[in-house]
Amino acid sequence: MNKSISNSPLEDGYDFHITDKYGEKYHFRILTFPVPSGTYSEAVEVIEENPNNSARIYSHLSGFDADIEQMELELKAKIQKGINQRHIDEVDGHLEINDNDIIRGRIDHDDNLDSAFDTYLSVDGKKVTIEQFVEMLQPNMMLNFRFEVRDRTLGE
Repeated sequence: MNKSISNSPLEDGYDFHITDKYGEKYHFRILTFPVPSGTYSEAVEVIEENPNNSARIYSHLSGFDADIEQMELELKAKIQKGINQRHIDEVDGHLEINDNDIIRGRIDHDDNLDSAFDTYLSVDGKKVTIEQFVEMLQPNMMLNFRFEVRDRTLGE
């Protein structure tokens, strides 16, 4: 019988509760395990089932000789920094880029989106469809922009 190895923080991780600077509470599950390039920690937000929600994911990659306690403290600091940032606001039922003019998040996939695309942006724990993203850009026409794709294990 083949037994597959799964490293899922939601299934095998431990609970971590944290509060952001706005007083909102979050629940994550954290798991640390070896990978071919070193030691990897991943934290996945535990969220209520809602088609508009997207779980935040944070990760940290260290060497083989990493101090796991220190590594997880660094991951928790990354989580704190991330949840303290807000990039979009909902105004009159529409999403808008907030005053910082920066969006940070993750590009993800969902076959069941109410969108012409199955790709969405995960921003502030919300699914932002391609159409919503284009709508958010409307007030910023004729401005320059910078689009940068980053490895999530490297931080912001």
